[in-house]
Amino acid sequence: MTEEQKQQIYTLRRGGLGYKKIALLMSISVNTVKSFCRNNELTGNRSFAVCLACGKPLVQIPKRKQRKFCSVQCRETWWSRNRDKGNKPTGETCRCAHCGRIFSAYRREHRKYCSHACYVAERFQGGGVHA
Repeated sequence: MTEEQKQQIYTLRRGGLGYKKIALLMSISVNTVKSFCRNNELTGNRSFAVCLACGKPLVQIPKRKQRKFCSVQCRETWWSRNRDKGNKPTGETCRCAHCGRIFSAYRREHRKYCSHACYVAERFQGGGVHA
């Protein structure tokens, strides 16, 4: 194994990848990757992870909740694309009482309007489409 390969395995392992993924990326045996990792203390319970949204390595702080995202922007981006993966029940389809637009809201929210602007328009200006 060349020094370049060793450095690449080290980097990929620190980036949160497992043995199989590293072996596939580098086109070498899984056992070779495992052996290298065992000899260089890159095994066991990895205290490093990668951001779910962008894949950047995360620094985990001991005795703290494990981080999943590197920034607020990544967290919001990931959750907007993966709304159905949350613990809350998935959204139900509603029709806005002011503009008639169809929007999604969590079941327990009991929302009537798709936005604050529609609420204000309905409340203070009246009118709108009533479905």
